[in-house]
Amino acid sequence: MTKKISTLILFIPILVFGQTFKRGIIVPTIDSLKNSEKYCCVLSPEQGFSVFDKPNGKVIGTLKRIGNIKKDDQVPYKIYLVTGDKKIKVHNYREIGYELFAINYSDSIQGFVKILDTSKSYWLSVSEINKQGFKTVCWLDHLVMQSENVLGYYANDPGLRLRKEPNSNSEIIGSVRGDLFEIKLINKVIGQWCKAKIIKYREHPCNTELDEEENVEYKTEGWLKVIDDDGEPNLWNYKGC
Repeated sequence: MTKKISTLILFIPILVFGQTFKRGIIVPTIDSLKNSEKYCCVLSPEQGFSVFDKPNGKVIGTLKRIGNIKKDDQVPYKIYLVTGDKKIKVHNYREIGYELFAINYSDSIQGFVKILDTSKSYWLSVSEINKQGFKTVCWLDHLVMQSENVLGYYANDPGLRLRKEPNSNSEIIGSVRGDLFEIKLINKVIGQWCKAKIIKYREHPCNTELDEEENVEYKTEGWLKVIDDDGEPNLWNYKGC
């Protein structure tokens, strides 16, 4: 069984301590990617994005696909930083669904987002991203909005503590560790924390002959710190089953 991500909901800024999370991904503004071959593979407009040397700086290149898809069916999975006569193949994108990848950014300032190598200065204009039919979405927004469309989230190693309240001093309900603990996020967010429903399975649903009721060991809910202090996800998910 394979379940693809089918919807991308409009971006709603989530604030923590008065500031928007600065890390996330670049995705199309359309509400649904279902049956849209245009948005397969690495999500990027045909003409690419202009790359700046700094926020409000000068254009130093283009981030775009290169190649003839009739001769190479892998072209939609390849994206390059083109500067002058040079082209550098880029691997800085994240898999967000089955056969679906998004360019990720590591910082956001003055209407620009930082991409590729964090030690170098490569920036995209949010205004241009929007004009190209795309949008920036912080990781927390993405996790919450896609929770109903994924098979389930799981905690990154070494696991997360489920708490009664959204803070690190709150009473611990239990530990969430490994892929037998399925996480479904509830749309209740405070800072880096999100309310979550937890299902503890006896065997993973993709690899069991037990019926659903028999396979569920217990259910509970509480608060999880789903975004780390750098603004990156503390969760992952399978892209298929």
